[in-house]
Amino acid sequence: MRAIIASTIFAATAILGCPVSYAAATDKPILVGLIAGTTGAYGTTGVATVQGAQLAVDKINAAGGVLGRPLKLEWYNDNASATLSGQLFAKLVSNGAVAIAGSPDTGPVTAQLATRYKIPTIGVVDDGGLTVNPHGPDSPPNPWVFDFGLNTFAWGAKIAEHALKNCPQGLAVLHDPSTYGEGGNYGIQLVYRKANQKVKIDETITENWSTGATTGLMPQISAIKAAGVTCADVWLTPQDQAAFAQDTHSLGFAVTTYGNDETNADDTYAKLAGSNADGTISAVLTSGLHPSPAMLAFRDSYKTKFNTESTPFAETSYDSILMLAQVITKANSTKPVDLQKEFNNTKNFDGITGSLSFSPENHITITPEQLTLVKYDAASKQWVELKD
Repeated sequence: MRAIIASTIFAATAILGCPVSYAAATDKPILVGLIAGTTGAYGTTGVATVQGAQLAVDKINAAGGVLGRPLKLEWYNDNASATLSGQLFAKLVSNGAVAIAGSPDTGPVTAQLATRYKIPTIGVVDDGGLTVNPHGPDSPPNPWVFDFGLNTFAWGAKIAEHALKNCPQGLAVLHDPSTYGEGGNYGIQLVYRKANQKVKIDETITENWSTGATTGLMPQISAIKAAGVTCADVWLTPQDQAAFAQDTHSLGFAVTTYGNDETNADDTYAKLAGSNADGTISAVLTSGLHPSPAMLAFRDSYKTKFNTESTPFAETSYDSILMLAQVITKANSTKPVDLQKEFNNTKNFDGITGSLSFSPENHITITPEQLTLVKYDAASKQWVELKD
């Protein structure tokens, strides 16, 4: 989610010594690449991303494939490593992938390599935000990235709207320094600036994504308490969010805790925090809270195949591969430039997560209007719609 170094890009591009041919071969599958961190702090996100894509490929191939050819999914674990992600991206391009999905962990790497190689990069690319629009939501998007993930701009904005109304003593924001954390913070700060308000405390926390080890937030908790602030958005890993909840409760510090798009995407945070998670506020896709028949059917298929509940990352990943199949069909081509053009022309795609559209000016599918605030109820172990 999220860090990038120039040497990674150089090393990845150096791997390829000649152009890749995308000429059709009717006896060969259409190769779709996917990169995701299936281990580490965000490992459950990566696993869900892969599994959602696998279900989509199964569905497409069961219906006859695309242009008379089956899809083949080739995926790799980047272990939240920018260097490894760059190497894997180059490998997939060399192998003839027509598009590459991901990465949830190393989206800034895959986004920049998408531009370098001029190949569509889709699905859960970081979580949208600054990875897709580096200068904010109104800036031009990366021309080769089409993000279906849980947009950090949108999540930050939705949380900020609630905090403005319900946190008279101000808001503290603890976030990591990557495009993921900065994207969420950007969404929060934008709402506050428009209201002529300021976030009371804004602090960057460096985390260890590859291991998921907690960082120790007692100094930050003490500073928040000393400042008289009683609301905090902990835009960190589920492990650090849980540690924050446990530490504030152990101190008897009553603080309204906000999360991010990972907080309630699966049960990692809730299990780690236990009863201390009670009252935590986050947001969900409204289409997930009030699922359509298509969403319910997907969730049933997902549980049957993988023996676990679906998550928003599986669902958005699934939609991205289904849209890719439609794009290839409409373009009647697997050439990246043709796919890029057709993605930009896609309007009102009927996905399980909603009606999805792209344009040359918009490469992120999720907006704040598509989100509903939820609060964790420890008694029922459920995220329930927030009414106030």
